[in-house]
Amino acid sequence: MKYLFLALLLSLSFTSFTQTAEVYKTKAQQFFEVGKYKEAISNLTLALKINPKDEKSLRNRAMCYERNEQFELSLKDYIELLKYDQSGETHGAVAYEYMLLNKDKEARPYLIQAISLKPQVTTYRYNLGLTYQSEKDYEQAIKYYNEGLKISPDHIRMKVSKSRCLVFLKQFDKAKVVVDSFFIKKNFDSEMFLIRGDVNKYYGKIEDALNDYSRALALMPEDIEVLNRSANCLSELKYYDEEVAIRKRMIDLLFKFEAKSDYKATSLAMLGIAQDAAFLYEDALESFNESIKLDATEASIFFYRGIVKAKLKDNEGACKDISKAKELNPDEAEGYDQYFDDDADFADFVNYCMPNP
Repeated sequence: MKYLFLALLLSLSFTSFTQTAEVYKTKAQQFFEVGKYKEAISNLTLALKINPKDEKSLRNRAMCYERNEQFELSLKDYIELLKYDQSGETHGAVAYEYMLLNKDKEARPYLIQAISLKPQVTTYRYNLGLTYQSEKDYEQAIKYYNEGLKISPDHIRMKVSKSRCLVFLKQFDKAKVVVDSFFIKKNFDSEMFLIRGDVNKYYGKIEDALNDYSRALALMPEDIEVLNRSANCLSELKYYDEEVAIRKRMIDLLFKFEAKSDYKATSLAMLGIAQDAAFLYEDALESFNESIKLDATEASIFFYRGIVKAKLKDNEGACKDISKAKELNPDEAEGYDQYFDDDADFADFVNYCMPNP
């Protein structure tokens, strides 16, 4: 009777233990579904204390850590999971966490193993290509993209990434083939518009490039790189008023996203140059002033501000700026003077600042 009671007690304790673990897992699922990842993690941690080898809890906690951008902890859980689950899915998950941590070389062995276990899953080849693309080994990246496209010919991200690598390699003819095949199938993707714009720009089709960048911008209205490409096309086409508007949008976003000072300074200078070309001299002067407040080490900005001041008949101020530009970049001193000598509109400034001996 005594032993029977002990066995019954142990049985009841184990059942209660198991039920408690399931309760924690259920609570974790409920928290996960409403985006409360910290609470889900806490409950899964309690479940894992009861059963450290619970594969589902390990996988779910890793997912929660990832959603919470705790990639190191997510990776740790997936590596622990590999002890019990050697599937291609788990190898792929370990690789992905390494990629999120910008550890592409560490990711590759797991991706290769995932491919060997699940050869028809194109995601693993795509991610393997990305690890090489991030390191600018574009030829190797294309190799894996091509392998993936043999399995999934309509894989959009694979085509986009392959096209981008071809552009980086300056293989524009090949890039054009991929891009054209993409749009023939009525696919629309912001990055592919961007790539087609780059290809068109390379071939000198600036209007077509601008049209593609505009389409990309409609899909990515806060993408600074697309704005910059659009502005450069507008500059080449001499649509300076439109360029000014685009560059103002860029600057607003740079301040919104708290970009580095040198980025903001350069963008303000580019705005000033566009405003100068649009005959908005007072606005250009203000843009150059703001640029120099952020970065007073760039000779060219003082030079461009000097040009605007000369146009505004501020010969003294222009002379000071040109002298500063020469000080910062003495190798270009002769070129700075030559710019004014060749233009009759600057005769008064030349006489004031650079009189003949």
